[in-house]
Amino acid sequence: MNPKKSELLVDVVEHIDIKKHNVVPLVEAMSKMAFSARDLARAADIYDVMLREEDCAIILCLAGSLISAGLKNVIVDLVRNNMVDAIVSTGAIIVDQDFFEALGFKHYKGDIFMNDDVLRRLAIDRIYDTYIDEDQLRVCDATCGEIADSLEPRPYSSREFIREMGRYLTRNGKNRESVVLAAFEKEVPIFCPAFSDCSAGFGLIHHQYENPDKHLSIDSAKDFLELTKIKIASKQSGLFMIGGGVPKNFAQDTVVAGDYLGFDVGMH
Repeated sequence: MNPKKSELLVDVVEHIDIKKHNVVPLVEAMSKMAFSARDLARAADIYDVMLREEDCAIILCLAGSLISAGLKNVIVDLVRNNMVDAIVSTGAIIVDQDFFEALGFKHYKGDIFMNDDVLRRLAIDRIYDTYIDEDQLRVCDATCGEIADSLEPRPYSSREFIREMGRYLTRNGKNRESVVLAAFEKEVPIFCPAFSDCSAGFGLIHHQYENPDKHLSIDSAKDFLELTKIKIASKQSGLFMIGGGVPKNFAQDTVVAGDYLGFDVGMH
């Protein structure tokens, strides 16, 4: 089997528009069921309470291949409709998936049984049943490096750098359906605690390699302090968690961090 790259990168993953579907009756019906169905209905009720409480800071935690799976517009709608106050995410979601698509690239429907040696030869990356053009991903890497080259050489939180990515998209983005762009326009901070563990990391190491004496760096402790300050300043806070891992732990630990700094902070 010797397919061409153009033959595999054909069927684009389409993002669901949640506004075209009324899932409320379905979720409400699940409250009378058992196991995870009832848990989902209860989670929806808790989120409703968070939204009604005007002094509740809502932190959205994201992990997993959410945007490559077709959920980008759902997250964009949350930001644009003031339904989240801060985002803590993996770098892959923000950079490799969202920023990548904002540059005009796509994710494609693939085959979980495709020979990975063939994909490697064609420079196609695979996320389970989804394909990405590695050559296009390298453009995303390089763009992050170019943004770093344009900024003052100093330590940045990931939030500060992602804000500059949003600013870049206002001038150079190929479409407006982007979490990074929407967050920039709505002034919603995005934190990626493990920011180098994604496509941005390649651009940043290239930036530092080419500028060994004077370069930008990402300060994860600064991230932690900035998010902790949001927790301290909020009368109440709530976590909307999709997936686990670093984003979940990072957001939860702001309670301990606030207490460690001497503030009387409540639980999320």
